[in-house]
Amino acid sequence: MGILDWLDCSTEVFTIEPFGLEIDMPKIKCLCGELINLSPIPNRQSFHLIWEPLIEKLADNLVTAHQQAQSDEDFEQQVYELLLSIKPKPKFQEAYECFNCKRLVIFARASDNVPAFWYQQERANTDVDSLRSFVDETIDNQADGI
Repeated sequence: MGILDWLDCSTEVFTIEPFGLEIDMPKIKCLCGELINLSPIPNRQSFHLIWEPLIEKLADNLVTAHQQAQSDEDFEQQVYELLLSIKPKPKFQEAYECFNCKRLVIFARASDNVPAFWYQQERANTDVDSLRSFVDETIDNQADGI
C-alpha cells in the first residue's frame, strides 16, 4: 500500500432518522490504519493549535468581543467565531490524535482533504500515554463534564 492510500480522506454516509437526511461524516485513515472521525462536536480527538505570538491579539479580541456583546449568547457566539472561524481562513490549525497509535495529524485548513503533517509520539515521560489523556488529567476531567 502506497503513502497516498493512507492519506486519503473519506466520508461515511449516515442517515438521520426520522427525517431521512443523509450526511457525510468525514474521517481520515491514520498511518496505523485506524479511522479518525473528524466530525463529532465536541471532538475529543481534536485540538486547535495557537501560535504563541497570536495569544496577545486573541486576548485583545476577546476583551473587545466581551465589551461589545449585547448578551451572554452574543458573547459566546463571538468567542466561537474568534476561536473556530474557518473563513476566510482558519485562525488556528486543527490537529487530531489517533486513539490507537497517538499520532497527531495536522490540517492547515479545515476544508483540506490531505493533512499538512503527521507527528508520531516518540516516548512518554509521564504516566499518561496521549495528548488527550494528558489534557484530561491536567484539567481533572472537567472539559466536558465526563
